[in-house]
Amino acid sequence: MTGRNMAELIAARDAATRADIVELRLDGVDDVDISGALSGRTRPVIATCRPAWEGGRFDGSEERRRALLFEALDGGAEHVDVEWRAGFADVVARDPRRIVLSSHDFQGVPGDLVDRAAAMRQSGAGTIKIAVTATRLSDALALLPIGAEGNAVVIAMGEAGLPSRLLASRFGSRWTYAGNAVAPGQIPASRMLDEFRFRAVGRGTAIYGVVGNNVMHSMSPVMHNSAFEVARLDAVYVPLRAADFDDFLTCADAMSIAGVSVTIPFKLDALRAAVHADGVTRAVGAA
Repeated sequence: MTGRNMAELIAARDAATRADIVELRLDGVDDVDISGALSGRTRPVIATCRPAWEGGRFDGSEERRRALLFEALDGGAEHVDVEWRAGFADVVARDPRRIVLSSHDFQGVPGDLVDRAAAMRQSGAGTIKIAVTATRLSDALALLPIGAEGNAVVIAMGEAGLPSRLLASRFGSRWTYAGNAVAPGQIPASRMLDEFRFRAVGRGTAIYGVVGNNVMHSMSPVMHNSAFEVARLDAVYVPLRAADFDDFLTCADAMSIAGVSVTIPFKLDALRAAVHADGVTRAVGAA
């Protein structure tokens, strides 16, 4: 939740009635009042004061930011986000189990991702959060081994990375983030919960989707997910924005995707990749 001032931040916090956890973005708030931000909350919070150098809006001194994070911990915030690059070992040591040690890459997927995660875990933080930027659908696959180790939140930002949010349980994330585009590729909580039935998606949920190069506004997820719900099927249908068809095939194999609808520009690629046509497909002349 964000706001230009404390009144807006608290109003946004209290309006998030469908959230399990509320992130309080203290950066960008003109008159930060930690006590006020925490007082009267009805659900757990993550206190975050993201500096400009990590994609946030806080442009004050690091000493001031450190003091705010200490105040959030001492004030009882259930979780406090601390950037790995900040080197705030003293903040982490105050109560490691409540720390979300975070790393964000807005350029792509760093080659040292697994080693980075291991180094972050060495801090003793209760949760590590790693967010990368996906330019290809398969970029998110680098997050799977990190999520599999537990106590992690892994996110591929950008449109190509949306499945990492919608399928957070398959990626091993403790939670994921929703809202009005605080980060690239983030969608409103209402869409997560209603259109994609986020809370019903588990590790065994069958994955279907629409694959193409511009699928973010497709109505197919609404129609298919509604049908899955009516039929009581443990399945979800998601947008799969691929760079090319091989990109999709790589992801489909790794994620055991059960089936897709194919739209432009990949229809001919899908036809060339097909190895079987059933009777109905042949009868209507589609193969």
